[in-house]
Amino acid sequence: MMKNLLTVALFILTGSLYSQNIVTDRPDQTESPIAVKKGELQIESGLLFERNYLGNGVSEHRSVYPTNLFRIGLVKNLELRIVNEIVTYEIRSNNPAISEYSVSGTENLQIGFKYQFTDSESKLVIGAVAHAVVPSGSNGISNNKYGVFSRINFSYDLSENKNLGANIGYNNYDLRFDEEGLVRDQDGNFIYTLVYGVGISDRVGMYVEAFGDYVNMDFWQNNMNAGMTYLLKENIQLDYSYGWGLDRDMNFHSVGISIRLPK
Repeated sequence: MMKNLLTVALFILTGSLYSQNIVTDRPDQTESPIAVKKGELQIESGLLFERNYLGNGVSEHRSVYPTNLFRIGLVKNLELRIVNEIVTYEIRSNNPAISEYSVSGTENLQIGFKYQFTDSESKLVIGAVAHAVVPSGSNGISNNKYGVFSRINFSYDLSENKNLGANIGYNNYDLRFDEEGLVRDQDGNFIYTLVYGVGISDRVGMYVEAFGDYVNMDFWQNNMNAGMTYLLKENIQLDYSYGWGLDRDMNFHSVGISIRLPK
C-alpha cells in the first residue's frame, strides 16, 4: 500500500503548490521561501488528526481544529506571521495500569517573520523563517515556557512543472527565564525537510516529502508525507495530506484551505 501511495504521490505531486498565484506553506512540512506581497493577507487554515503509538497499549491522539497561519505582507520580501491552534489531546489505553484522559484548549501563540532573500522568478529561491513562541496556551495544553522556531528555506525549479523544496532549522519549545536569564530545559531539535512536487495541471498538484527531527540532539525521528492540492480560484487553494512515521508508529491526516486577500 505504501509503495502505491508513493507512486501516486510522485505522479500527481504538483501544480498548485508551485505554479499558481497563491503560494502556501501548507499542506507539506516544508515552508516556502516566498513571502506574501506587501499589503496582502493570506490565511492558511486546516484540520489535523494525528495518532502516535507510545507503547504498552497506549496511544496519544492529537486533533487540531483548526490550525491557523496568518501571513501579512509588511514590505517587499518581508511578512509577519501569526500561528494559532485549538487542540484536543487524548490518551487512549488498552493497559489497565494507565488511565485514559482528554484535554482541550489553545496552543501557545507563535509570532514571527519570513524574509525572502532572492527573487521569486529565480531558479533557486532562498528565504528564512523565525517564530517566537509565547506561553499563552490553555491550562493542560501549554507547557508555560517560551520557544523558538527557525528555518532556512530553499526552492529549486527542476523544470516548468517540477520542483524541489527543502528546509533546515532548529526548534526549541522548552525555554524559560530565571534570575540568570534565558535557560534551556531541553537541547531542542534539529529539523530537516525535503519535498518533491510535480504539476499535472493548472489546478491539481501533489507532493511527496521526507521530514524529521534530531530530538534533543540525541536520536532521529524520520517521517514521510504525501498530499495533493486543488486550486479552486486563483486566490483559494484546497489541500489534503497524509503522513506516517518511518521509525515510529505514527500517522496523520490533514485537510485545509488557504485564501489570499489582495491589498
